[in-house]
Amino acid sequence: MKNNGISAGNIMLLTFVLGAFFVWIAESFLEFLWFNHALSSFLEILFPLYRPHEMLMRIILVSSLLVSGGIVSHLYGKLALSEKKSRESENDLRITFKSIGDAVVATNADGRITRMNPVAERLTGWSVKDAIGVSLPEIFKIINAQTREGCESPVDKVLRTRKTVGLSNHTVLISRSGEEFQISDSASPIITEDGDIAGVVLVFRDVTEEYSREKELNRLRNYLSNIIDSMPSIIVGVDPHGRVTQWNMSAQEDTGITTNDAIGQNLSDVFPRMVMEMDKVRESVRTRKAQYELRKPRKCEDGLCYEDITIFPLIANGVEGAVIQVDDVTEQFNLEQMMIQTEKMMSVGGLAAGMAHEINNPLAAIAGNTQNIKNRIYKDLRQNTETASECDISLERMRNYLSKRDIPRMLEGIAESCNRAAKIVSNMLRFSRKSDKRFSECDLAKLMDNTIELAANDYDLKKEYDFRKIGIVKEYSDELPSVYCEENEIQQVLLNLLKNGAQAMNEKEYDEGGPCFILRLKRDDDMACIEVEDNGPGIPEDIRNRVFEPFYSTKGVGHGTGLGLSVSYFIIADQHNGIMDVDSVPGSWTRFGVRIPISC
Repeated sequence: MKNNGISAGNIMLLTFVLGAFFVWIAESFLEFLWFNHALSSFLEILFPLYRPHEMLMRIILVSSLLVSGGIVSHLYGKLALSEKKSRESENDLRITFKSIGDAVVATNADGRITRMNPVAERLTGWSVKDAIGVSLPEIFKIINAQTREGCESPVDKVLRTRKTVGLSNHTVLISRSGEEFQISDSASPIITEDGDIAGVVLVFRDVTEEYSREKELNRLRNYLSNIIDSMPSIIVGVDPHGRVTQWNMSAQEDTGITTNDAIGQNLSDVFPRMVMEMDKVRESVRTRKAQYELRKPRKCEDGLCYEDITIFPLIANGVEGAVIQVDDVTEQFNLEQMMIQTEKMMSVGGLAAGMAHEINNPLAAIAGNTQNIKNRIYKDLRQNTETASECDISLERMRNYLSKRDIPRMLEGIAESCNRAAKIVSNMLRFSRKSDKRFSECDLAKLMDNTIELAANDYDLKKEYDFRKIGIVKEYSDELPSVYCEENEIQQVLLNLLKNGAQAMNEKEYDEGGPCFILRLKRDDDMACIEVEDNGPGIPEDIRNRVFEPFYSTKGVGHGTGLGLSVSYFIIADQHNGIMDVDSVPGSWTRFGVRIPISC
């Protein structure tokens, strides 16, 4: 490049040398033709050595031309070299522009296009020829992908702020043909040495595929997050250090702590009852096997709840940690217990039938003979008098003797025991067979009110306390229609529940208020729901699991057979295809629930 500049200068210098020689020859020739008065030869005129003044003037003229030529040739060489460098620089810049993989657009200080590479031509749909001198917003039309509203020109923003700016992640470029491209860009000012803005360079690229992949990834992420949030299970992700990495909606509802507040926190701070599970988390990660803890009990507002806790290890893609899944299985546990109870009672059914028949025969003999003894001693029958006379015995004196020996009371005790045993036999027979029942439509509200009146007038209850002193709160739903059932048996169940509740509340001392029943009748889909709740001493869990077992009773001898709730259970479950359960908080309340189909 430098040699080319020097060659151009030498050529210019040679031109001046030739010009100086031509001037010397021309001046000599003109003088020879027109000013040769002395008739000198051409050679003498060409080299006027005999005229020093003339020779000096020619030398000065030629030297001036040569010096001027040297200066001009030197300047011309530098100019030629500078122009060549400029052309090469422009060519390099043009090649660089074309080689850049991103779209590049340059503008002047007025925001008009000065340069544009092929990628920018392709994305905008404008050729460089058409774009040069055009205002940037005219060819660079951008909108927000979400709102479809126009966006501010990045060049205008750069010229206003004098800083590099970028577009948002949701910017769409609309080309000249109407085609849309998702783009990512930045615009920077071109600052001169004086600190002025000479223009703006805008660099942008097509990220449509990347944006689509990211959008799909976000959609899948949101989809999976919605699945996790929709699960009824509590899902909590933790790292090996016990910090929360995942927190679903069920966990938020259970703890009252939002996902944003829980992420990154220690598990012990946001989910205290899971602290004891961290050893299982570490064990799960170490062994790469799931850890299980089934039917774990815990206290809750409604009494005792049961949870299944499963811990799954996370060991894929170099990520260590675990997922803790907590499922409330209280209802399932109670159902299982109910099924176990049903199986127990069904197994007892066959035994009860045989026992009832075996007991019934001697029981009938004992009851009959007891009544015969009473008749032959205490009734004024002719045969009694005649037999006493034959034996020379005073009937009155014998009765007096027996009375003093407390025989009448013993006979009454035998009769009463026989009656109780007969009731037991009758109840036992309920386990072994279904008798033909007379099902009909029944108004449960009216039946409940009649049962309350019946309990209030029950002699056995009156002997211990007055049922009328118990408060009764009725919560009857108007949406509950008539129920198809065996009215007498349902009343037997309700009466049994009221009696048991009254007896239980009689054992509790109340600091304020007093004994109270809450009676609820409501509809749940195609089932009628009956709830009898009392504010008595409650039932401990170990007893609550057995209340429906035959012959199980917490009452003293002579105060219950242990069959009342068992018979009630079978009336509901076996003869009405319903469900009967119990829930309680010891020291606070007990609630028996009955669910039977509204129609057959």
